[in-house]
Amino acid sequence: MGLLKMPCTLGVFDIPIIQMQPPFVVDLLESNVALFGSAMSGKTTFIKTLVGILHKQYDEKQEQIFILDFGGALSEYQSWPLVSAYFDNSNEEYVKRVFKIMDNTLKDNIKELGGKNYRDADNQPPHTTFIIDNLNAFMDEPRYTAYQEKLAKLCRDGLSKGITIVVTAIETKGLSSYMGGFKQKIAFEMPADKYMDIFMGKVGMIGNNPGHGFANVTVKPEGVTGTFRMNLPYEVQCCIPYRAEDVEGEGETEADFAVKLQQKFSYSESGYSKCVKKYLTFPKELTREEYEKVKQQPKDETAEHKLPVSVGLDYVDFCPVTVDLEQSRVLVIYGKKEFGKTNLLKLLVKGIAAKRQDARIVFFDDGRNQLEEIYKQLEGRMDCKIINKFAEVQLSLTDGTEKTRKLTPLQQFMVYVNENHLSLDKPVHLADIYGVNKNSPAACQTIPGCDIPPPPFTVFVIQSKLVYVGAKENKRFIDAVLPQLVSVAEDQGYLFIFSDVQKINDADLNSSLNNMISASFLLDNIAEFAGERGQKTIFGNMDVKSLKEDYARCEKGDGYFYDVEADNLLKLKFIKD
Repeated sequence: MGLLKMPCTLGVFDIPIIQMQPPFVVDLLESNVALFGSAMSGKTTFIKTLVGILHKQYDEKQEQIFILDFGGALSEYQSWPLVSAYFDNSNEEYVKRVFKIMDNTLKDNIKELGGKNYRDADNQPPHTTFIIDNLNAFMDEPRYTAYQEKLAKLCRDGLSKGITIVVTAIETKGLSSYMGGFKQKIAFEMPADKYMDIFMGKVGMIGNNPGHGFANVTVKPEGVTGTFRMNLPYEVQCCIPYRAEDVEGEGETEADFAVKLQQKFSYSESGYSKCVKKYLTFPKELTREEYEKVKQQPKDETAEHKLPVSVGLDYVDFCPVTVDLEQSRVLVIYGKKEFGKTNLLKLLVKGIAAKRQDARIVFFDDGRNQLEEIYKQLEGRMDCKIINKFAEVQLSLTDGTEKTRKLTPLQQFMVYVNENHLSLDKPVHLADIYGVNKNSPAACQTIPGCDIPPPPFTVFVIQSKLVYVGAKENKRFIDAVLPQLVSVAEDQGYLFIFSDVQKINDADLNSSLNNMISASFLLDNIAEFAGERGQKTIFGNMDVKSLKEDYARCEKGDGYFYDVEADNLLKLKFIKD
């Protein structure tokens, strides 16, 4: 037999017309609940009482509670056995996430109930209580406007399908369109005109007495005979959740309640063994220690990785986001300044260094010298090289002559590639660098090529802004040299990490790079990024409207991983190196 009612006794009425002080009872299958009151009037205590009652009366198969806390006073309940999720407003993704969960719950309940109302169904899914503490803060925040219609839909459609909405608010301003969705209204200390807005009629006045106020009657008190007008507001005094330790009388103390809670839901050192499904949240910074603590194991991890490096946890399942750096031959990183690109690069490079100590890492930097710190950490531990400044270079020609020439970092990089990895087109790419006549075949033949055995697994970290400029010499690397290297990357063991991709104005150059990318990271708000960059990145073909609906704005430490070949986009929290 399913639940026909969910009565919760939350206080005591004073109803002079029947000369009774009956219990104040709310049936959560009958009414959504809206509680109004000024600061320190008892709203948080009311919520604590309600959460406690639900734990006393129901188990994990009957009830689940979701809390969206804009007041900051309910965090202690996130570990309780029936609290499926506790989200504060520190991260917009949590707000979006809880409404997505509620939307999915509503759809699932409609399907499972087969067109019946919740209380009429033989097979009932667990009842859901969705609590929003401080609704005014939610309504006043412009970035949450998109979720207001979702809340209105839940208020309209949720109750008959097993979802009850409970909100607290300081005032009625901006909430008139929601009032009809809350059959049960309670008001603690408020100005007289606000009582009128809430109850659509006059009531008396209540002084500054926390937990005292007015509430309309939605459940007929027991023992009342004859005519009794329902839904009128009467004076109410709400319960406190526990009896104080130093006060004698009926009711249990908080310590008594904790013992009973642990017994009912089988508590041990690892937590409650009887509990609802838990939705996790991230700490402000995902340190390596926190990463190990909160990461979840994928349900069906079947792929075999040759060089897996985990960089963070995805926002949905909290499973590791792992990149196989022997499969992703061209990896690019887009992002805002000071949004974590260098931190991400450190995670990738250190992951390679830990698992492939025989690898070679070549850093190609520019005047910002942002790669020098990483290079110095690895120098002496493994084979690595950095090219980051103008330098006089001794160039040896095949005819025995030597030249000393001052080369740009890009020219040095081209010489390094030519002599260690791939013989480049001498007249086109190298003649000017070596200072020989490019129109003379004999002179060009004196330029050395690559005649050494295949190098070890080599990682090219490219952070120089020069490679994105459409000038002729700069353009050659992405347009002509990189495609040759990528074509043999799998056989030769090459990985290219473009660690700070800049805007490319040259359409052909932009297209050439995009066509070679196998995986990408973005440390920015994806909808804005895709909209601003348009077709100029691999995110350009994504629908901006859908991205806005699916993903909230990024906090610092957030970002996206896009597996281009699998067409799989994940939002994640990066590990803080």
